[in-house]
Amino acid sequence: MALWIYVSLSKSYSLDISIPLEIKTGKSQAVTEDMPSSIDVTVRGKGWDLLSVLISKDLKYTLDLSKYKRDTKIATEQLVSERINLKPDVSLVTIDTDTIDIEFDKILEKTVPVKNNIKVNLREGYGIVGTPKLTPDSIEISGAANVVSKIRYIPTEVRIFENVNAPLSGTIALKDTLPNSLKYSIKFVDFRYNIQLSAEKTIEDVLISVNGVPDDKEVLVIPPKISVSVRGGVDQLARIVPSDVSAMLEFDAIEEDTLGFIVPQIVIPEETTLLKSEPQKLQYIIKKKF
Repeated sequence: MALWIYVSLSKSYSLDISIPLEIKTGKSQAVTEDMPSSIDVTVRGKGWDLLSVLISKDLKYTLDLSKYKRDTKIATEQLVSERINLKPDVSLVTIDTDTIDIEFDKILEKTVPVKNNIKVNLREGYGIVGTPKLTPDSIEISGAANVVSKIRYIPTEVRIFENVNAPLSGTIALKDTLPNSLKYSIKFVDFRYNIQLSAEKTIEDVLISVNGVPDDKEVLVIPPKISVSVRGGVDQLARIVPSDVSAMLEFDAIEEDTLGFIVPQIVIPEETTLLKSEPQKLQYIIKKKF
């Protein structure tokens, strides 16, 4: 087996590889176009040499644009062997990108939100309490004005967590879709999910309040109190007291009503979900004060 491997790797082969493209710019330079992230090439050499190419961590095509002052075209075949650090015994057969068009633009900086691409699949009976937190939830980006102006958000990498039944936190990388066109102020953000065993709680005798009633009128609500059911984590629900829940009506909405009943606005604590209120519809009587 060892002899067969030795003989096989001593023969010549062609190999298709994708070479990462690294762009270096000066502090006042920004590239306008969406630059390719890699260049596909075909190289030929003995098996031993090609094997070293495959496992090389330094394999990349570097373009230093700091010496260029205006738009230009760069022939990728020029000095390509030196640029991608090929061994002398490995020859370049083809390169898919003959030239790279370089166009410069003024630099623009702006702050954009981070889009959360984390998916959490919960164990049965558990829920996410509140809104997942990303820290920071926005970052600064910089690059060519016509590129940066089109960016609305920066996504995180996709990550999936299965069967989760406890608070979840960690660090996740930002997805770099334009590595040669954009610069990020940071490369990673922290995430936090408050995950608790889900439960339900009903708050009885929530008093209905009516806002905006004129001084010469009063409103009687039927019934004057309702019950409110909410869902949340067991720890969160244990801290809720009746005063944390309120139900409100607006006098203007009552006057404009044509159905004879009105639905109150329910205000509940953060990180809880409203399930229902009983009754859902309220009747009312508007009386004039004497």
